[in-house]
Amino acid sequence: MPDLPTLLWKEPALVLISNLAWPDLQPGSEDHVIVPVGALEPHGPHLPLGSDTMISDHFAHRLAHEIGGHVAPTLGYGVATPSQRLGGTFPGVISISGATFTAVVTEVLASLARHGYRRLVLVNSAIDNISFLCEAARDLTERSPGVRVMIVNWWDVVGEDFRDALARESGTARRDDHHAGMVESSLVMHISPHAVRTDRLPVDGAVERPRRISYHLYPQPADTATSSGIVYTAAGAGAELGERVADQVARQLADAVRREFAAPLPS
Repeated sequence: MPDLPTLLWKEPALVLISNLAWPDLQPGSEDHVIVPVGALEPHGPHLPLGSDTMISDHFAHRLAHEIGGHVAPTLGYGVATPSQRLGGTFPGVISISGATFTAVVTEVLASLARHGYRRLVLVNSAIDNISFLCEAARDLTERSPGVRVMIVNWWDVVGEDFRDALARESGTARRDDHHAGMVESSLVMHISPHAVRTDRLPVDGAVERPRRISYHLYPQPADTATSSGIVYTAAGAGAELGERVADQVARQLADAVRREFAAPLPS
């Protein structure tokens, strides 16, 4: 069976901007444009480097399918995540500086606004992109009256009650379920099962226990690093759980976008 993006590309309600010829790019005032934003960085030994980008792509396509929006090309390079969140320094961090990232996002959004889009949604899956996305959105909306920008991370809309229920069912506390943990691993298992190396997940709960700190130290303390890059736990991850999470996020995301763009746009 074709994957979700392949199916959605065939839906008349979904328009990928990169597939259009220039005479067909005529956005109406009610059209949303959705920009998936990801990153390229390690997610333990079991998930692909592009996990964040895969997740953003997935939810951007589902959102466009739900609300009839347009999908812009993905921004797949993000701002580097601190090594303590990755469990150490591993190959695969391919990032750009915050200044460059902000400039790129600002110019992409400005171009979309210049072509007539007034409802812009950034679907992001990399936590260290957030402040720079906000800076770009502030810059654009200050210079472009009549434009509204929504920045949403998939975890913003999954719902507290839903996450609490997952924690109770799985026995995995939420404090142990962040980067490359149970929920994120499950999402990628659902979205792109062939890209996940399940044989590299720890067996029988045998995981390292690095010291976790909520602040940042440079260079990274040795006791906060791991040999595998699994800082949290991916125990209990599975495609079925990922499908539940994906369906929940997709519903909540569409509801949030409808709600935030129901009010009149600023003039």
